[in-house]
Amino acid sequence: MRPLRKLFKTLGETHDAPGDETFAKSGPCECSPEWPALETTANGHMMRALPSSHYSIMTNPEVGRFVARCTGCHARYRAPWVVDGNEPMPYDFAREAAEPAGQERPHGTVEAEYTISTAGGNDWPALPGIDFATLFRPRSLVCEPAEGEGDHSFRTGTALVSATWELAGTWVVRVEGAASSEAADLIVEEMARQLGEAAGETALHVRVTG
Repeated sequence: MRPLRKLFKTLGETHDAPGDETFAKSGPCECSPEWPALETTANGHMMRALPSSHYSIMTNPEVGRFVARCTGCHARYRAPWVVDGNEPMPYDFAREAAEPAGQERPHGTVEAEYTISTAGGNDWPALPGIDFATLFRPRSLVCEPAEGEGDHSFRTGTALVSATWELAGTWVVRVEGAASSEAADLIVEEMARQLGEAAGETALHVRVTG
């Protein structure tokens, strides 16, 4: 067990205490459908997690200190889970190696621009107290804040997504570096749905370019 203990000591900023709700809350998942996606964190890096029939050595609560949570409501996931094997290791050098050299933003083959408006053509109602930066991040995906040209920007996978309030009653969303047009469409579709649910409106999203 000594090699394992040494490895765990190198992984700071994990979350272990069952009563510690700073990262994951106790109680059932409040999302619909339940558990849309899972995430965990190590060394300050958010990582995708996957439901599993069994724990890995690292995620076994009897051995390690890792905690998985719902990406939407942040409820703690109590069933067995593992870290997504496609994720880079949770170290700065591994993350930097996974990023395109010399680029601040992903530059994939897909760049698209969308509008999100109400289906009835009305202005979006005021939503005081709403954190739009959080509201726009799809709950079914692992998202991280990012610097972008829009009012609210985030990264998910290879895509950089920015939302900007540009016209009366219209949000403009730009997606750069998505794996495919379908992937970009799904990102914006979920953004529109979450905005519509928060505003009590039916949201309409339209691809303008790309």
